[in-house]
Amino acid sequence: MHICPNCTVELVSGAKFCHRCGDKVVLKSKSCPVCTQANPIASVFCHHCGFHFESPQHKKADYQPIFPFVFNQESLSEQVRQLFFKSLRSRVEEEYDIERYSDFVERFYQSKFHSLYTARASQIAEDVWVQWNRFGKEALPEIDRRVHEAFEGLLDYFIIQFCPDLSGMILPETILKYEKVQVHTLKLWAMAQDYLAFDREDETFYFNFVEMDKEVLAQACKYYLKASRDEKVFVICDLSLKQNGKEGFALTDKGIYWKKCIWQGPECWLQRIASSQIRERLDLT
Repeated sequence: MHICPNCTVELVSGAKFCHRCGDKVVLKSKSCPVCTQANPIASVFCHHCGFHFESPQHKKADYQPIFPFVFNQESLSEQVRQLFFKSLRSRVEEEYDIERYSDFVERFYQSKFHSLYTARASQIAEDVWVQWNRFGKEALPEIDRRVHEAFEGLLDYFIIQFCPDLSGMILPETILKYEKVQVHTLKLWAMAQDYLAFDREDETFYFNFVEMDKEVLAQACKYYLKASRDEKVFVICDLSLKQNGKEGFALTDKGIYWKKCIWQGPECWLQRIASSQIRERLDLT
């Protein structure tokens, strides 16, 4: 049963307006946390089960931290380490292959990242301790936020810099600078250049369309580049065997346009992993 939030008359099931006073129902009602029924927005008691909305005994439950620290200064660094590996496991499970988690852990201890992480973990533990001493339980949401940001940054750096062979992709270190960048400050073309690292590839890329071969540009527009007039084209990549522009992809400020090359197979530009580059990136000494 639903009640009109204005005149409290019983409403027809599914009604969005009261048949008596015409008042809107959806925007001016609140759900009871016990019986889930709708009530007038100003109700003190639930019209259905009697729940007291303003009773002190029904105050919101205590905040449940994402990172459940035991606030002992001597053991905080070790707790940070354990929670970091928990986060690493979650990342591997979500984005890669959980069967390779032990390989990521082994790489952690073999690489120079281990010493870098040790110093950073001490800083994280110190920050957690300071926040706890200053604000007690009220600091838990802020502690969660800070630890989450720190772990995300460490995981990104570790996987990009030291695990390209385990993750199955080579990503340039320059993309790490975008971790905390505000969306409104982004320069899309600069970000695309950093992420795609065109200088490492052998394919033909066009950035200056004024100097681009007119026939190649015409073929690209005919076969796959269907950008609108107000769309800014950043780059066109020609993947055709005859370099005639009939196959490839284009990146704009609104999306990606492409026509798959029949000769690519599994070795397409966006998937290829160069083993020599992987070896150069890894330093397991």
